[in-house]
Amino acid sequence: MRTGDHLYDYSVAWIDLMATGTNMGRSVLTRGRFASAEEAAPKIGADPYKYNAGELVSAPPFMPAGLLNKLSIRAFNELWFRKAPVERRDEIQSIPTFFHPLDMVRGWNRIYGPAGFLQWQFVIPFDATSTLSTIVEEISQSGCTSFLAVLKSFGEGNAAPLSFPAGGWTLALDIPAGVPGLGPLLDRLDDLVVGVGGRIYLAKDSRVRPELLPEMYPRLDEWKAVRERVDPNRRMMSDLARRLGL
Repeated sequence: MRTGDHLYDYSVAWIDLMATGTNMGRSVLTRGRFASAEEAAPKIGADPYKYNAGELVSAPPFMPAGLLNKLSIRAFNELWFRKAPVERRDEIQSIPTFFHPLDMVRGWNRIYGPAGFLQWQFVIPFDATSTLSTIVEEISQSGCTSFLAVLKSFGEGNAAPLSFPAGGWTLALDIPAGVPGLGPLLDRLDDLVVGVGGRIYLAKDSRVRPELLPEMYPRLDEWKAVRERVDPNRRMMSDLARRLGL
């Protein structure tokens, strides 16, 4: 994934986390760069920079519990992997097609059923590839079902104390809520992430242990100093802030 990365603005891979054995870690890699107006206009239309997130289908308003299980996700992943071309180049895509493909399905979150889903995303340094492999292996062997697993090559973040991005690998998962053993599994994976200097994406978090936060975000005290100055009476408080002591 790193080979030739400098030629593109974006690199993203869908990973089959249900694959095991010699197929473990198989993926579909997509890379892209911004096209010029001259390149895009013949394919996209007269206004190639217009954002038009068209919806192709709509998920049913009610989905049965258990629709996403090991068998259904394994079948979906197999079909998704096999339908991908071995190689395809110079294709012009619209912004929503490339960046937000799920938005083409209205109410896509409903496919997880009434229990909903849990999101988990982390970033680790580029040189921590062995840890990335271990995480993928643990998830694959655990049987925790996720058909949406996205690996990206990350650039640096900004100067904010709690900025999530950092140069490295970021893996994002959507997992059906209530999967047996999911909590202990993610706790173990959190420890692996922290062990190599990585961190969890707080905007998607709903369960990380508060004691790990100072290791993930070493500039946490800077954030707290700003909070004390701007909102000493804690008028603005989220459930995330209460849980993590932010």
